Amino acid sequence: MIYHGEPLDLMPTLDTAQTYPLLECTLSLTHPIDLARLQEAIETTQTVVPQILGRYNLKWNRFEVEPDVATDVVEEYAASHDPGRVQLDVLAGPQLKIQVIHYAAYDQLRLAMSRLLADGEGFKHYLYLLAAAYDGQDLTNFTNERSVRKILAHLRHPHRALPLLHDNATETFPQLSGDVHHHRGEATIPRVESRLLRQKAREQGVTMNAVLLSAYALALFALTGEKRLVIPYQVDLRLHGPVAATNIVQVANLTSEMPVAMTVKDGDTLGAVVQRTQTTITQMRDELAYLPPLVEINRMSRALPPQLVRRLAGKHRPQAAISFANFGHIDHTRLNFSGITVTQIYFAGAYRTMPHFQLTVSVYHDAWTLAFRMMGSEPDYQLGIKILKNVVAQLTQWSHEA
Repeated sequence: MIYHGEPLDLMPTLDTAQTYPLLECTLSLTHPIDLARLQEAIETTQTVVPQILGRYNLKWNRFEVEPDVATDVVEEYAASHDPGRVQLDVLAGPQLKIQVIHYAAYDQLRLAMSRLLADGEGFKHYLYLLAAAYDGQDLTNFTNERSVRKILAHLRHPHRALPLLHDNATETFPQLSGDVHHHRGEATIPRVESRLLRQKAREQGVTMNAVLLSAYALALFALTGEKRLVIPYQVDLRLHGPVAATNIVQVANLTSEMPVAMTVKDGDTLGAVVQRTQTTITQMRDELAYLPPLVEINRMSRALPPQLVRRLAGKHRPQAAISFANFGHIDHTRLNFSGITVTQIYFAGAYRTMPHFQLTVSVYHDAWTLAFRMMGSEPDYQLGIKILKNVVAQLTQWSHEA
């Protein structure tokens, strides 16, 4: 079977040399998982998202699923032999890989989802679907909605002119020498501190996205000296389109971006940067600044083959060296693996080749986890860890300010 891709599925393929199109999720369970039941759950979810077991045809932007072909999705490892990362060839398929790492009394799951199939929110939709299937829920009437056309029609007004965007990323990340390896970093902000952060943000009339982005910019300034940054700000189009029914999931690419220009001055406090950042984001949202790239790639896809669309989009929309992604809150009530509780879970982006770097954030049970995945040297990795620690320190200090 052939399942044609959507225009936004092309976006993650614009710079595969720097970023392999994968998303990663790590979750720890209170008890060992039933592998046979997990395999059955994956097969059940394929009735809703058939693309997960297919290969991706780069030339024609489509997912090709061969019937009755067994595909290895689940891999088992002892904790002592944990490979630390998932290897997944999205061109060969499948578009999903799950590693089960066995510890003495519990299991840890590491899931990798093709970024060609879903964005961060779409990955969460699939995870909820997988948990429901494992729990034995009937998915017969479930539908996966991947099209952006309904959302675009809902957003666009025929008399509203699209804004012109001139900001391009100009920042340069330091290139540090050394042997290149895969690295991963995580840092957690506990529940108490996270609640203080949200309370402070409400008092200041700003969003947590603006706070996180500002702390990130200040950390980069402190560690690299970069004063002017243009960081892509992701906008989940699901929040701006028609309300979906409860039996509709959106395992899809439905995220657009706005290039948020930020300037850090000597002596700036986090509070000052947050207010400027919030003003910029609010203005860009009011102007629907996240629509132009979406409209453009949708328009080109109607008339041009995917290869040409990819070339034109990549030429006019260079990938930012420094980026940020907020996976948002993970709903624990939708992660019931038949009585097995998820004690910890966080999402991360792909392994980006330095000097490209992405900071990701996800929230579970009110605790925030900041993370990165990296292809770089040991000094690159140490810089990434310093960025995480700097961001956490700034946020903690800001939450306690009077």
